[in-house]
Amino acid sequence: MSSSATPSPSSTSGPGSLPASPAGRDRGAAGATGLTADAGGAASSSSSARAATSVAVAGQPWLAWVLVVCTAIVFWPVTRWVATEAAARQQIMQGIILLGAAAALVGWLHRRELRVRGQVGNSALLLLALAFGCVAVARWWGRPLLVLPGMALGLAGSLRMLFGDMPYRLFLRPLVVGVSALLVIVLLFPVLDWPLRQLAGVNAARILDAIGVTSGLSVFGQPDAPQLMLRAGSQSFVVATECNGFGLITSSALLALLAGGISRQPAVKLLVFAVAGVASGFFFNLLRILVICLLAPKFPGHYHAMHEIVGTIMLWAGLGLVGWMSWRKQPAKQPGRKRRKRAETAGRDGSRCREPGSIGKRRWHGHPCP
Repeated sequence: MSSSATPSPSSTSGPGSLPASPAGRDRGAAGATGLTADAGGAASSSSSARAATSVAVAGQPWLAWVLVVCTAIVFWPVTRWVATEAAARQQIMQGIILLGAAAALVGWLHRRELRVRGQVGNSALLLLALAFGCVAVARWWGRPLLVLPGMALGLAGSLRMLFGDMPYRLFLRPLVVGVSALLVIVLLFPVLDWPLRQLAGVNAARILDAIGVTSGLSVFGQPDAPQLMLRAGSQSFVVATECNGFGLITSSALLALLAGGISRQPAVKLLVFAVAGVASGFFFNLLRILVICLLAPKFPGHYHAMHEIVGTIMLWAGLGLVGWMSWRKQPAKQPGRKRRKRAETAGRDGSRCREPGSIGKRRWHGHPCP
């Protein structure tokens, strides 16, 4: 035996079932309305909470300023040390000048986007925590060099707090990379001074011999402060610290990083540009030594003026080449080029095309579009 149940008027309608009563529909609509209102209230309360949190963070710029000022106080001794080293050595001062010019260029190119916001974000707090951690480790474990990466991290965190995460990622990060490179340059100067002088003197002597000029190298002076003498023909030249090419080499590499970073080149290209900058700096420094050795007999009474003029020309030539190479960008794609190509292909295939003079009307043609 089989029993059949009679559907009640309030049951949900379906295939083979009776439609729901008006009262049931009203109660269902009221319930749906209540659910919608509850969901809307929850969403609005959630969005209100997020908005209140963002307003609370953005409405307290004093906290960001306090953290930035504390960071500046902590790293002030390192900043003063870098300034002292730069003032004592012209090669390092060139790097600071390049950094200042890059900062001015970024400020000019993005003057509309750069606004002091004073936002305390998680990324900025993490960077500052790492910076202070480097200082603590350097203090407790006696590793003073750890203060230098801490300074770069502190600068990155301060810029994020002052200008926001998006401006930092888009166009302020190259400045932090440049400061980091400058700190490495300050450390490398006493280590690479004598090897670079030897390298420049040896290669200059070889090239002079190759072009028929009698040359030779000799070392004199104290063992702790040796001097290198380059003989070219009947004249002798001291390959001093200013002739080691350290300033031109490091400035070229720093310019490659800054120009490539500001123009938003990929990271791989930045490394290639930096290596090319090092090679370019060494080449132009060697060319400067050769030109001075060859022109010195022709300007016996104006050697210092000739020396400065040749050095300035080679410096600007090397930096100009590196800047042009690093700043060059890929040509922008022409808008609408693919669209025109598709239209021509569609016309050849006999698809729809737009008649000249009939704007907004599409007709079928069996011939290519005009």
